[in-house]
Amino acid sequence: MKPIYHFTPAKNWMNDPNGLCQVDGLYHMYFQYNPSDSVWGDMHWGHAVSRDLLHWEEREVAMAPALEKGEIHCFSGGCCKDENGCPHFFYTSVGRKEDGRDARHGAQQWYAEPAEGRLNHLIQTDVQALTMEIHGGLQLKEWRDPCVLRWKDQYLMVLGGLRDERGCVMLYTSPDMRCWTYRRMLVEGDQADGAAYECPNLFFADGRAVLLYSPYGAVEALVGELDDELNFRVLSHEVLDPGGRQGFYAPQVFQDEQNRVIMLGWMPECDGDERARQRGFSGAMTLPRILSVRDDRLHAAPLDTVWTLAEEGEPRGRHYLAQIRCAREVLPLQLTLHASPDGTEKTVLTLDPEGVLTLDRSCSSWDEEPDKSPISRSVRLREEIDLFLAADGSALECCVDGQWLSGRVYPSHEQSGGLHVQAQGNVKMRTGVIRRGMECPSAGYTDGK
Repeated sequence: MKPIYHFTPAKNWMNDPNGLCQVDGLYHMYFQYNPSDSVWGDMHWGHAVSRDLLHWEEREVAMAPALEKGEIHCFSGGCCKDENGCPHFFYTSVGRKEDGRDARHGAQQWYAEPAEGRLNHLIQTDVQALTMEIHGGLQLKEWRDPCVLRWKDQYLMVLGGLRDERGCVMLYTSPDMRCWTYRRMLVEGDQADGAAYECPNLFFADGRAVLLYSPYGAVEALVGELDDELNFRVLSHEVLDPGGRQGFYAPQVFQDEQNRVIMLGWMPECDGDERARQRGFSGAMTLPRILSVRDDRLHAAPLDTVWTLAEEGEPRGRHYLAQIRCAREVLPLQLTLHASPDGTEKTVLTLDPEGVLTLDRSCSSWDEEPDKSPISRSVRLREEIDLFLAADGSALECCVDGQWLSGRVYPSHEQSGGLHVQAQGNVKMRTGVIRRGMECPSAGYTDGK
């Protein structure tokens, strides 16, 4: 049941992608990692590398809590390159509640640098750490997850949090990535629902500023304009992917050496801690998505090389890719996945004529533990529909014309699998099978960077 072409740790718990970057041709993906259990806790930074964003090799833990400094968790953060192309890392440091350093009230923002210039090991420091005092009298909770980027002649940082129980994203500036000034509240929620805005990402694409954040549920995307006074004028606001804690959360965005804007996200499990401990691992990463802005809305496309993973063939198991093209007039389009021979276990993905995309998980498993609630979103339809599907055991990702829906399912019948497509007319379909053993042909990197 373990995904074979979505990155998962060899064992134990994984969540948010951290510090994504490409250095000297090699992609580095750090991630939240518990080295001692397959449930959340004891946060370190795990590490994996790739040459192509598809085949990943897991490496040793890159950063562990500095216990001697009272740190007990290394929470999420990112990477920013300076004007010379050297990577620098930022993250949220959490300590003990009795020391006033808990995640809700006492988090700090620390720096980390590659040990001797090599990215296998990051060394953190609390020198010039950002503390809550940077805000003056502004009271915040759940302050975390720094994202840093170069913009014009300065550096910007965004951090998520809560103010008066409203989710918010704060903006800071620096001339050198060390001395920071709080500038403004970039966005703030309308509801005092206690949902912090986690893992904010600010980036630029196609002349627009884009802000992502994860408010304990479906990830949201704002496209707009950032002026010289750092005012953010929102042009569009929509759900990026409705998966949330059921399949897509805490994404991180970076620019690679080809100047592509790339996003990876965490695919949480949703079948409980007991099942995670039985499996011995928890969490997967999405496939990479290439971001652009079209008509002031964020568009995400599958990596153009993703089909190199597959052998052309009819999908009979649980690990495959599919692309379906059809005219809008043949909707509804219904895809039945991971079905048992008698049809009592199955997952159904439907795109209706009104543009509602729904993942029906009500019969997805005989096991009672998994969450089987539906995942749904509205998509903008064109006259010609282009649907991409990646099925990888429990991990499912679907894209309709640049708009995504992700989820987790846990078929329990040993013969559940395959793909069956129904529509009100002709469809063109391409399918490819990914076989176990094909997932890491480029393993064995020796580049110490």
